[in-house]
Formats: sequence, C-alpha cells, structure tokens
Amino acid sequence: MSLTYVCSPLSAPTRAGILANAAKAVTYMTYAEKEFGDRAVAPHAYLPYLLDDEVPEERALALDFGQKLLAMCSRLVVYGSRISSGMRGEITAAERLGIPIYYRNGAGRLEDAM
Repeated sequence: MSLTYVCSPLSAPTRAGILANAAKAVTYMTYAEKEFGDRAVAPHAYLPYLLDDEVPEERALALDFGQKLLAMCSRLVVYGSRISSGMRGEITAAERLGIPIYYRNGAGRLEDAM
C-alpha cells in the first residue's frame, strides 16, 4: 500500500492553536485517504502530544521523523493557504526526492497541482 504525506501548518501563537492545527491535520488525512485511496500520514497530527515544538531538540527530532516518513511516501499533499517553515522543508524534500506534490485548500478541493 502506498502512503500519502499530509503537509499542513502546525505552528500557532498558543499551545491551544497548535493542538487545533494538529486536529485539522487529522481531518486532512481523511480527505487525502478519500481522494487517493491509500493510507495518509501526518506526523504533526500526533507529535505535538509527545514533543514540544518550543524545545529546539524536540522540534529537530519531529522534523527529522517527518522527513524520514516523507521519503516512504508516494505523494505529498499540501493543505491550507499558509506555508510554514516546516512545511517549506517538507515541500523542498519532496521536490528533491521526486515525490509528486498536490496543493489543496482547507476544504480538500484542488487549488493547484505540480
């Protein structure tokens, strides 16, 4: 089974905002699974419950985990209209690995495709 990597913003000014964005990632996983018919992964949907993005070592660990997971995926789908620094790193990695990238807005509709 192939994997779809979900890329969406996590950062926010408050912990509550971060957790709200993590919850949105779960919704985006559902959209991606319906659209592409395979398993969708979004490490930022659960890592905020395990690691603190404000602690540099923990943020680095989370980003490294995401990059390794992305390398196992057959596509990357970007949700939302804001590209965070973490998302920019994931998009750049996908480009470097030759992984197709799809852009969707928050409702899961096509905005653009690469």
